[in-house]
Amino acid sequence: MKITDVRIYPFDTGRIGGRVRAVAEIVIDDILLIRDIKVIESKHGGLFINFPKKKSSSNRFLEIVEPLSKEFAEEVRRAVVDKYKELININLEENLD
Repeated sequence: MKITDVRIYPFDTGRIGGRVRAVAEIVIDDILLIRDIKVIESKHGGLFINFPKKKSSSNRFLEIVEPLSKEFAEEVRRAVVDKYKELININLEENLD
């Protein structure tokens, strides 16, 4: 499986004390779209992702999409984080001009 597209939608909750920086979508093999992947900044400044989740009737969060291999999970994380950093750098450069 190959990630064929990544879209980032900045959604910075930092002003209200949150750590979500963006929401992402990925397309796999041009046939599967996964939405609502959250880009989150850790307390130490690093970035990680959370796959889509829903709240169950017992108030537990269950993953809707769950990668079954660590390698694929890392591939998705790297693709999303790299695209987010690219978008942020482009926006910073535009603001400097």
